[in-house]
This record gives sequence, C-alpha cells and structure tokens, in this order.
Amino acid sequence: MHQVKPSKKGKTVRNISKRLLFNLIFWCLVFIFILAVRYYDIGKIAFINLPVHIPTSRIIVNGLILGISIGFFYTLVESWLESQELYHHSLGMIILLRTSYLFLVSGVVLSVVAFLNYLMDVKQDNINELVTNPLTYIFSATVRFLLIGALVGNFILSIFHTLRAKIGSQDFNNLLTGKYREPKVENRAFMFLDLKSSTTIAEELGHRLYSQLIRDCFRDLSSSLVKTKAQVYQYVGDEAVLSWTLKNALEEENCINAYFHFKEELEQKKEYYQQTYGLQPVFKAGVNIGLVTVVEVGVLKRTIVYHSDVLNTAARIQSLCNQYQRLLLVSEAIKNQIGEGKFSFELIGDVLLKGKTKNVKIYAVEQI
Repeated sequence: MHQVKPSKKGKTVRNISKRLLFNLIFWCLVFIFILAVRYYDIGKIAFINLPVHIPTSRIIVNGLILGISIGFFYTLVESWLESQELYHHSLGMIILLRTSYLFLVSGVVLSVVAFLNYLMDVKQDNINELVTNPLTYIFSATVRFLLIGALVGNFILSIFHTLRAKIGSQDFNNLLTGKYREPKVENRAFMFLDLKSSTTIAEELGHRLYSQLIRDCFRDLSSSLVKTKAQVYQYVGDEAVLSWTLKNALEEENCINAYFHFKEELEQKKEYYQQTYGLQPVFKAGVNIGLVTVVEVGVLKRTIVYHSDVLNTAARIQSLCNQYQRLLLVSEAIKNQIGEGKFSFELIGDVLLKGKTKNVKIYAVEQI
C-alpha cells in the first residue's frame, strides 16, 4: 500500500506545535510557582493593606493566564527572530537579543494581567481605587517580582535554545540524556560535502577571504539541513560531514535531496558570490549508508562520534568526484535504499577504493 508522506507545510505546523506546547507548559509552571511563592510569603496581594486570603484557584488561574499568554507570544517572537537570521550572530549576541525581545513581551503581558487583577480587586473592595491607581498597581512589588522571574526564565531559555542550536538539537538532546554513554550500533547515512577546486580558490582569494567564503557557504547550508533533517557531524576545513538516521535519510530521499537543496540555495545567491568573491562556489559530495557504532567521548569537551568503515567509504567516494567529473556520487547501498523515482542513477564503475579489499559499485546521481 502506498504510504502518503506528510507535506512540508504539515511538518512545519507540527514543529511549531511542539515548540508552542513546550513554551506553554514551561511558562505556566514558572508563573504558578512564582505566584505561589510570592502570595504565600507576604500573605496578601499587591497593595491590599489588610491580610486577605488568596485562594489557590486565583493563583492557578493567574499563573495559567500568564503562562499561556507569554508562551503563545514567546513562540511567535522565536519564529520571527529565526526568520530574521538570528543565529547568524555571535552566541553572546543571540542570547542578548532573545532575552531582550522576549523580556519585552513578558513585560507587556504582565502589565495587562496586572491591570485585570486591579479591576478584580477594586470590584471585590480589596483596595481603594482612590488611593491606589492602576499604574501604581501595575508597578507593585508583586508584578516586579514576576518580571524578575520572567527575566530569569527568558535568560535560561535563551541559553538553552542557543546551546541547542550551537551543538545541534539531536546531539544536544543525546548529550543531555546520556544516550550514547555506552556504545550503540545504528544504521545511518553520511554525506561528505566538499568545495570543488578549493586549493585553487584559496590561492586566488587568500586565507582571509577564503575563510569568509566557507563561512558564507556553510551558513547557506543551514536551510538545507533543516529541510532534510540532517545533522552536522563535523566541519573540517572546507568540508562538512552530514549524518542522518536511517528513517530520516530515506524520508523524502533526504540524504540525496540535501545536496540538491544546497546546490539550489547557492545558485539563488549567485549574484552575491560573484560580487563578493568573483566566483560561484560548487560543492561535490559522496554518500554512503550502513551500520556504525555511536559513542559519547571526552570529559572537558564532550562530543558524539561515529566509528565505522561506512564513513571511510563515503569519504573515498567523494574523493572520486573529480576523477569522474561528477558532483554527486553514491554507493550501491544508497541506490538500493532509495530506488528509482526522483533521481537517475548512472553506474560509474565497480571500484576498488583505497584501503578496501572488495570493490564497491559507485553511482552518479542526477535529478530527473
């Protein structure tokens, strides 16, 4: 039976929904906790001068209103910041921008909720509106206490999301949970992506401009990584090593599509590269799939590494691109997993790769 694949729009909505759910839960818990600590500590709310019993229901309702409101707007602002290429800045600037923008959102929401509470307390005769005006109420000690809590929460989330983006969401989660503290065997695909004619380009541009070129190219690679669910295993000089789980690699042929997404992105920026560097960068790639051992290594600097001949084979395949004058070469294992469809596979040869004892069938790939 033919399996219907989820649309790109559907996947985007699903990702935003997951982020929204996380933010709603986080902020509801934060504000319910802060309000409980504040109210039970002082025994009264805002400018109520007489001891007043604060019902638990009011604490929970206020916490939920604040959490849902801020969680919703927090998600909107996060999406907007990403659309503004937030992650192209330094890590410190990313944390500062995220914290500042989201703190402003928190301040506006807190002010609105505080005003609603003011109206409620006036109606219940808890305060004298002739003595305490709305502005004084909004800047009360309780609201300031909540605002400090929101600032701390924003800062913590900003660091969390920035580190997650820096390390990579999947690797960050795996390091956090210790998934690979003990070696595990997985079926994964790898792509070795390398700048064509890199030595010549480096000589022509000089080291500084060449490094800027590589930075821009890998920056433009980002959208392809997101679209095809790729992980960056390593950046080595002018080479990027991408990785996928078996499921993500085969879904919509991501392990092949990643190359063509990246190629299209570079072509769309052709005018920029010609004006800035006097050239159009072209990358070549080799792809392979198979069993690898995954393990977390290091103490002072921890990382997740892969051990297998699968990676060596992918690297060797990529090195043949110049010899066969092709930009994308894959192993027979990839061809068998992907099959015919959106791509055409041309057998290049049954090649004995360096360091191998058995020949490997290599295929050139083109879009149909």
